[in-house]
Amino acid sequence: MRPDRSTPVMNGGRRSSADGYEEFFKDSVPCPTCRGLGRVSKEQEGELVALIPMRDKRLKPRRTVLYVLIAVFLCLLTAGLCMFFLFPRDVIVSSNRPLLQPAYLDLNVSATFVNFTVVNYYNFSNSNFFPVKIMGTQMTSMYDEKVMATSSNQTSVEIPTKSTLNYGIFMNFILSAENDWGFLVKFCDDSRSWVHNLPITFELTANYTYLGHVEQATLTTYQQVSCYNSSADARS
Repeated sequence: MRPDRSTPVMNGGRRSSADGYEEFFKDSVPCPTCRGLGRVSKEQEGELVALIPMRDKRLKPRRTVLYVLIAVFLCLLTAGLCMFFLFPRDVIVSSNRPLLQPAYLDLNVSATFVNFTVVNYYNFSNSNFFPVKIMGTQMTSMYDEKVMATSSNQTSVEIPTKSTLNYGIFMNFILSAENDWGFLVKFCDDSRSWVHNLPITFELTANYTYLGHVEQATLTTYQQVSCYNSSADARS
């Protein structure tokens, strides 16, 4: 049975008639699941649920796995680079001066007194990708396992990135009968090198800081220290 053209037909809020369509809801939006054949009021837009077919392309991820892998790779690369450049490395201390000549010497054999000063140079190698600052050093010298003298240098020096700094420390020795080292004075007056070159043990302790952290480096060296006045031979 065919409906009469004069009979209105309801279709998603519309009334069909021979003269045309008349909207029931003036303030409405298209129904997302009606394929454009109906409308719903805006008051019901937040309450209704739209059903999407399983074969709808919008449910199929497009390159999601690729994007996730790229994001994970970038995160790992960034973390690896940060760890490589910011990971702290120890400052290496070394010495390549086995023999130390006196920078100043006062020798008086008759008074059993020797006062001389040597400069011990150390190499501080910074292998980090950021500068390191030396806050101070302390050096102790020992002969026959007994402390002869101590010295310190509180000068702050900055070691640039990936570089080596030459750092000198002065140490003054006093050999006399008053400090139980008077028996070494006669060695210092002997021109034979194997006599006046004293085997001294140096223990160095250096404090350095980087990125707000304070660390310590130590080095023990066994060096020959000359207490002979070679200038006297040159004058003679």
